[in-house]
Amino acid sequence: MFAVLISTYNVKNLFLTGEGPTKPAAEVRPLLRMIDQVAAQVMVLQEVGSRETLVQLNSQLAQPYPHLALLPGNSRRSIHIALLSRFSMRVLSHRSHRLTDAAGKILSFYPDAAAAATKQPQDLVFARDLVQVEIALSGQTRPLTLFCVHLKSRMNSGWQCLAASDMREAECRAMANVVSEYQKTWPQARYLILGDFNDLLSSEALAPLAALSMHDPLGEQLRRSGRNPSTYWSRRRTRIDHILVSQSVLPHVRPDSAKIHVSQMARAASDHYPVSLELESFQGCV
Repeated sequence: MFAVLISTYNVKNLFLTGEGPTKPAAEVRPLLRMIDQVAAQVMVLQEVGSRETLVQLNSQLAQPYPHLALLPGNSRRSIHIALLSRFSMRVLSHRSHRLTDAAGKILSFYPDAAAAATKQPQDLVFARDLVQVEIALSGQTRPLTLFCVHLKSRMNSGWQCLAASDMREAECRAMANVVSEYQKTWPQARYLILGDFNDLLSSEALAPLAALSMHDPLGEQLRRSGRNPSTYWSRRRTRIDHILVSQSVLPHVRPDSAKIHVSQMARAASDHYPVSLELESFQGCV
């Protein structure tokens, strides 16, 4: 049997010069150590500036990953979703998926201040992306699928015509639709949703995800212990980085394996802690 450790990590403004404010070396060094310490077989990263940045990061790890992916999303700040993997994978972007309200009407937004000033809205899409990653499992007819997200932040510009929470809710509605269609096409599919949700699972904005009946292994562990920690450590009781699993994945979750990687080194590396979950009892991965 085979175990797979999966992690999500917002690495905070990991840019090279020219992509944005360059991440200081004093933050990069502990970031490298944190990635090595977590030692996930598959790590989903948020806020990576480019594939060049990802390649440079990977080259400095103690054990570089053989498979890398970064599909530039919709972010105007070049904060993209990236992947480091020990296994081969197929990656698909849903960045062009148009977002709707609860009645199915396509929503509009202003992409920048100039568009707002000239009253030229565009169809609303994911603020960054919804990245679908399929990891090959040997001896299995279907891969293990990850839906990787970095949802709209709580910040919003004064000229914007939609509230940040409304945009995040529309992203969750679209994500639920994409995942539901995937599940209908592949009824035996095993999948996870993970990343920086920028919100609590109990929030109204994330309510559309309830239709998917996903499980929150970390939340279930914390309820048993009576703890309510943060993954965005600068704010108390702010668990906004999540790894949710489908009913078909739940039997593969190693008991009490969900973890928030809290340390002073993690604080030096980013404003988020890495979160990980171990899955077991697979036939193997390739």
